[in-house]
Amino acid sequence: MTAIAESAGGDRRAQRSRISMVIPPIMAMLYPLPLIGFHAVVTAANANPSTNWTATSLIAVVLLIVAFAVPVIAWRSAIQLSMIATPSVAEVRARRIAFLAVAAPAFFSFIGSTVFMLGAPGADVWVLGAFWAAMAVFVTTGGSVPYVVPTDSASPASIRVIHGLLALAVLLVFLGLHLANHLTGLIGPDTHKMIMKMLRHLYRAPVVEPLLIAAFAALIATGGYMAWKFTRSTGDGFRAFQIATGVYLIFFIISHTSAVLVLARSYLGTDTDWGFATGAPTGLIRDAWNIRLVPLYALGVFCAVAHPFAGARVVLLSHGVRREVADAVVVWGAAGAGLLSTVIMLGMCGLRVHFA
Repeated sequence: MTAIAESAGGDRRAQRSRISMVIPPIMAMLYPLPLIGFHAVVTAANANPSTNWTATSLIAVVLLIVAFAVPVIAWRSAIQLSMIATPSVAEVRARRIAFLAVAAPAFFSFIGSTVFMLGAPGADVWVLGAFWAAMAVFVTTGGSVPYVVPTDSASPASIRVIHGLLALAVLLVFLGLHLANHLTGLIGPDTHKMIMKMLRHLYRAPVVEPLLIAAFAALIATGGYMAWKFTRSTGDGFRAFQIATGVYLIFFIISHTSAVLVLARSYLGTDTDWGFATGAPTGLIRDAWNIRLVPLYALGVFCAVAHPFAGARVVLLSHGVRREVADAVVVWGAAGAGLLSTVIMLGMCGLRVHFA
């Protein structure tokens, strides 16, 4: 009887484990729903003169928080799965899909613009639903046999160096200036446009722009390669944070580059200025399409700033810096990234700073 009870208990634990492993893809599958609900609430409130804006705003904020919670929950799941010392094949699959689910906002934007250009607007929810459902099935069919870590699980040092140097170059030549330009949106669109025109002489120069695109492609390739390697082995929360922010950036870059180069420049023939970024004239908040850009941009800025700090931690540890100091670099870097992301998004959503 004891053996039977233990067997039944083990089966229940295995069942709970399987259920927890499919939570990230299921959450990613449902990710569009709170954003759709947000737009429905805002639209209904604007159409009703007697709207209770306090209650409406509270509901809208909760729905937006739910949308942001999806990648956070996926990241937390990835941390737990990354700490399993001897994972099964299913658990390694679940670990990788959890990291992939962190990029749910980027998937939603990329698929949305793609089906729009293919003449099937609105099909993005169904396409994503099918994709994430397939990922959930992929996890559950992984098997409970132990995963055998290949002997070449560590990424070559040369790949890490190339990735780091490319990231530093992009940060200095483009990203730092680009984010600083977005901060000027707090002053107003005209200020942003004026500075953007000056900066474009640098990063849209005939020689520089192709090199930037090539650098982004190389960052995606080397980052994806390292993420695949790292997810084979056990890691701590800091490693999981580094992988999660990196995976998000891979799909954010793909989505954002597609939107700028393909959707805007080629398909729509429009300038990718402040109006394009903020969904003018409707704005980011009141448009059914544009609301998806709020979590997309906010997490994009956060990951773009926080990810280099996670990489710096690895470099610091390899040079003998105390773990407490290296960990603090990531924590404070992430805090700064969150603050910067919040300020930029407030400006993109309409907040203005006026000087006397």
